[in-house]
Amino acid sequence: MPLEHKTHTVTADEAGRVDLIVKAITGRSRSQLRGMCMNGCLSINGQPVTEPSTAVKEGDVVDVNFDPQRKYRETWLGKFQTKSPQGKFQCKSFSVVFEDDYLIVVDKQAGILTVPTENQESRTLVDEVSRYLGGQNRALVVHRLDRETSGLLVFAKQSNIAGALQDQLRLRAPDRVYLALVAGLMREEAGQYESYLATSKRLSRYSVENPDGGEHAITHFAVDERLADTTLVRVKLDTGRRNQIRVHLAEADHPIIGDRRYRPNLSKHPDWPHTRLALHAHILGFQHPVSGEDLRFVSEMPRTFLTFVKLQRRAAGESAQRTV
Repeated sequence: MPLEHKTHTVTADEAGRVDLIVKAITGRSRSQLRGMCMNGCLSINGQPVTEPSTAVKEGDVVDVNFDPQRKYRETWLGKFQTKSPQGKFQCKSFSVVFEDDYLIVVDKQAGILTVPTENQESRTLVDEVSRYLGGQNRALVVHRLDRETSGLLVFAKQSNIAGALQDQLRLRAPDRVYLALVAGLMREEAGQYESYLATSKRLSRYSVENPDGGEHAITHFAVDERLADTTLVRVKLDTGRRNQIRVHLAEADHPIIGDRRYRPNLSKHPDWPHTRLALHAHILGFQHPVSGEDLRFVSEMPRTFLTFVKLQRRAAGESAQRTV
């Protein structure tokens, strides 16, 4: 059944809690409203709402997308999950950013595989998300992140939804933006890498010129900030090949900090003692396969990145003072 959509602009007299407004426009109970929040039905000014008590002020736009036939019950989240101060439900490996009957968007921590390799690892992100969904539900993979990369991923709850999202990926429709800390100071403000990626016997990736020898890969980049001896780069994907960003940046002599596979001689840095990659899936946007709504999610820069940038800015300032 199609989702019902209700929108409401908050008046001065209505300023207060969002659940009181949603209750008035939907007729749902407080308990159902909490379940609707857990399932990603509510948003304020386009931002998902996870807490029924979230404050709204005059002029805020409240949107509700819900199945009128469904009783939205609060989900039991299991012992392996906790509730963050921001109201997001999380475990050590991921936090839930958005969820409805059809899909779930999570913020992955670095250090966990998205899916098992040929070694058949038991603790992977798809297993953890499936455990969160409970019962016989299984999270269906739409796309992946490398083990040591963090950030946003979408999983489907139904095979037809997974297929529809994968079709969007093939058409290059989703908006996928990454943040990367790379070695050296990039000269160009922005640009594009394009090549065909082949795979070695050791499963490393590399670029070839022959279109028949590899998978077509296009990576766009733009410099956010040049630091002391590294660069903060914003990367946008047209295609989503395995290791694509890592290979393209490494072949440009700007490997991602912490990358032990591609140009490890350049990727080591004294201010980065972590085993993870300095690569983060920052923005994920796509069209909802059922409602047709344009969804866009943002995962802010991890604390490890912020600390590194702070150290690099300090080093850049000290270097500038020495040259004066």
